[in-house]
Amino acid sequence: MIDLKFSRNINKPIGEIWEFVIDDFTKSHRWATGTSNCRKGLPHEDFDRVCETESGKLMDTITKVDNENYVLEFSVKGLPFFVRSVLSSWRLTKISDTQTEITLGPRIEVIPVIGTLAQIPMKIALKKLYPGLMDDLVIYIETGQPSPRKQKELENSIQ
Repeated sequence: MIDLKFSRNINKPIGEIWEFVIDDFTKSHRWATGTSNCRKGLPHEDFDRVCETESGKLMDTITKVDNENYVLEFSVKGLPFFVRSVLSSWRLTKISDTQTEITLGPRIEVIPVIGTLAQIPMKIALKKLYPGLMDDLVIYIETGQPSPRKQKELENSIQ
């Protein structure tokens, strides 16, 4: 099993960030580098969000929304065959009236043998991916604008 957590401080009140996390769940393509499109899942799809990413289509289903403790959890489908399950969690912690810590990361279960071997490079890749994703998220929440990295990606997609 892979269980990773990444944390960053955001210079915004916890309520504002929680509203963003919940209300903009289907709009992560606006800020997340490597995600070209996201949308609300259609009724026949049985997913809350469908995203087109560099690694393919990912489908997310919200499994927990805890408004009192500021926790969002969702399962992710669309990963390689050796991934049995993925549960991604987002947790907010109030630091002050104007600063919040966000902690997010996946808990990934793989199938025996091939999954056990494949989780080593997967863990390395995730440890490279998440810091950039956190930068994208923090910059977007604090400024309302995509990070320079995401802006570059958007400019390149237009050309």
